[in-house]
Amino acid sequence: MVCFGIVLILIAIMAESISSSLTHAFTQKHGLDLAAMRSCESSSQEVRKTLQGFYKSQPFSSDLDLVVFGSISRNEFTKGSDVDWTLLIDGQADAMHLKEAKSIEKKIKENGLGEPSPTGAFGNTTLSHDLVHYIGGENDTNQNITRRVLLLLESEKIVFSSVQTDGTAYNRVVNGVLGQYINHDSGLLRTQKETIPKFLFNDMVRFWRTMCVDFANKQKDQGGQKWAMRNVKLRMSRKLLFVKGMLMCFSQNKVHTDPAETISDLREMVKLHPFELLLSKKEHFELEDRDIIDLLTYYNQFLSALSDPEKRTHLTNLGLKDAFDDPLYKELKIVGDNFKKTLDQMFIYKKGKLNNLTLKYGIF
Repeated sequence: MVCFGIVLILIAIMAESISSSLTHAFTQKHGLDLAAMRSCESSSQEVRKTLQGFYKSQPFSSDLDLVVFGSISRNEFTKGSDVDWTLLIDGQADAMHLKEAKSIEKKIKENGLGEPSPTGAFGNTTLSHDLVHYIGGENDTNQNITRRVLLLLESEKIVFSSVQTDGTAYNRVVNGVLGQYINHDSGLLRTQKETIPKFLFNDMVRFWRTMCVDFANKQKDQGGQKWAMRNVKLRMSRKLLFVKGMLMCFSQNKVHTDPAETISDLREMVKLHPFELLLSKKEHFELEDRDIIDLLTYYNQFLSALSDPEKRTHLTNLGLKDAFDDPLYKELKIVGDNFKKTLDQMFIYKKGKLNNLTLKYGIF
């Protein structure tokens, strides 16, 4: 029975990794050597196994889930990456929740995994009520919008049990957040014309701009320290998340008659890495292979630098004052510039569906 349970867990892990199958097929078709991306995916799988090893059986009720964000969920984990996690709570308040979160924090330290920033949005408990009901307004803090939008763009539930159900905290909260965006979109279901989920799209834009403003704020507060690493990430991985958010919304440009259908469509896209979503919508948006090849190549160069411990340490310690004369930063700045130029071509300059939708909804 134990062996059978292990087999089922392995099957669940394999099912999670299938999400990268489109990227693998595309790279093989075009003979791309994306060694850094493959290595990061393997490292991410190893960290998942470590987290799954925290408990021998399902430790939580259906009201709790251990959810990871960031590089693990994007299959981009490198040596030196943090483990951004939260204990997601969707149920009655219980004093044991904090104890459980402290236990997870201890296990992460004991296993030598990188801890999230103590002043950030992760490494603690998250209540579903705030994520679902505080969208906009004074109660929607930077931490809340970060947790909510990243729940849709780069999150993953850690599976401890061989028995998989949809009735978990993670699935309920994702559905609840999407339900708020779709069911309270004043124009989405009240028009017979094609349109996108504007409530959701505006929050994607707001979060991207919030990341940009927070970058400048940290530069001010920290006197330019650690500037280079944050800048490179903003140009690459953070920007790619915004691309995913745009694609999720733009792919829903249609006449909306059934909110459940829209929520279901978006729910499936939540599960996908940005490149997987991009490839899955390639025909729909009439995208050119050359542009996707370029994006993958530049992104692999970015991950290659972060995967090198010496380069990663150098970037982490490189401040604003010295960055623009630094060979490594100048090299990665060119990579970031080329990444942006390709996205500009796809979303703005090349005539087509993406161009039309970006001009129609992305500016005014």
